[in-house]
Amino acid sequence: MDEQLSKLKGLIEKIESLKKTDKWGPEYQLWKRSTENLVREIFGEDGLRLFKQQATVTFSYIDEEFNWQQYFKELENRKKILEGLLLDVKEHQPTTTIQPPNTQANILREIWRKEPALKENLLTTEEAGVLQKSLLEHIENILSTDSIPGLRFRKLKAEKRYQTWWTNEQGYPADNSWDKIEPFLKILEQYEAEKTIKKRLETEGLFVESRSQGEDQHLLIGNKDDGGEKAHIVIDGRSAEIRIEDKGKAPEELVTKIETFLTLPSGKKIRTTREVIEEI
Repeated sequence: MDEQLSKLKGLIEKIESLKKTDKWGPEYQLWKRSTENLVREIFGEDGLRLFKQQATVTFSYIDEEFNWQQYFKELENRKKILEGLLLDVKEHQPTTTIQPPNTQANILREIWRKEPALKENLLTTEEAGVLQKSLLEHIENILSTDSIPGLRFRKLKAEKRYQTWWTNEQGYPADNSWDKIEPFLKILEQYEAEKTIKKRLETEGLFVESRSQGEDQHLLIGNKDDGGEKAHIVIDGRSAEIRIEDKGKAPEELVTKIETFLTLPSGKKIRTTREVIEEI
């Protein structure tokens, strides 16, 4: 749309030079044809009809000065219509720009939240490009340039298929958006795996896996013989907040309850659930 509006501005500016050419001559005819096509693309048949209504209908076979006046009048009327249509579009365009997510958690959460839309190419090129750019900047900030993940990232980023976004006429990516993001997520997963402390327990047909990443602890619970969805519980190391990640099973499908144990400076332990709090 922005490119089309820019072309329209150029056609409006050309009106002054048309006043110095033969009235309704070849230059005018070419300009009129280009402008009608562009007006139809941007404003549809209603806009085109309004533009066409400005055509001169009265001519003189003997008074050339009258004809020149009619020609100038038509050009001015067409200019007013085009400027009015352009102003109407600007007034109805959103003024906010797409803001990229600003933290690691926000970046990844936003990508996972929009994963289905990315896979179906339901986001515009601009929207998908903002997500990819945020992810690449995040990875670049955390990876060591001489580490294996860092070297893989550098090589992958250099490939043109990940740099170039082709856009169709509707403003959506010509290629699949997810294919430009998923390979970089895998590199991030490799990096996280290297610095993650993992512990795993299997019992009663279930597995419980604890992953410590930075200050947070992630608990994954699933059926031992099932490669399907897992419950994902995150314990925030700073706030002690316990939250359930949206992706995956609900914990209550696999476990009866979640308990928290607090250890006091004296060594005494306190057990808490949603129902009780007691010393043990």
